[in-house]
Order: sequence, then structure tokens, then C-alpha cells
Amino acid sequence: MPSSRDDAETSAIHAAYQEQIKALFKVLVNNIIDEPISHQTDQQSLAKFTTGLNVAKRARQLALSAVAPTVAAATRGLRRRKIGAK
Repeated sequence: MPSSRDDAETSAIHAAYQEQIKALFKVLVNNIIDEPISHQTDQQSLAKFTTGLNVAKRARQLALSAVAPTVAAATRGLRRRKIGAK
């Protein structure tokens, strides 16, 4: 059973991940506002957002595995089930 320390650390990691996603979204919106409207600039902005999102997901998984390996494994299993369910 995870300790309250593990729970607090896990919660902090999830909160930090959510903040990172918010920051990435703000950058995406600003890029769209600042760039001329075109398919190419939209795709460039989307590519930057996607790269940042993937890095954030990877960092979250690494952090969770450092805090509580069983929590990280459960999260990975849940994600696989969601992917397989599509």
C-alpha cells in the first residue's frame, strides 16, 4: 500500500503535469495568434505542441516510476487498455 508521502508526491507530479499542459496550450494559442494564418504555420505550431506534450508525458512517467513503481506501472497499464479499446 502506498504511503501518504507517495500519495503527496504522486499528486504533485500529476499537478505539475497539468500545469505543463496548460503552459503548452497557452504557447500553442500564442503561436497561432502571432503567426500568419496558413496550413504550414498551423502544422508547425501543432508539431511544437505535440513534441512538448510527448516530453511532458515521458517526464510524468519517469517521475511516477521514481516515486512509486507500482503507480507508474498501473498508469501505463491503464493507458494501454485505453489505446487497445479504440
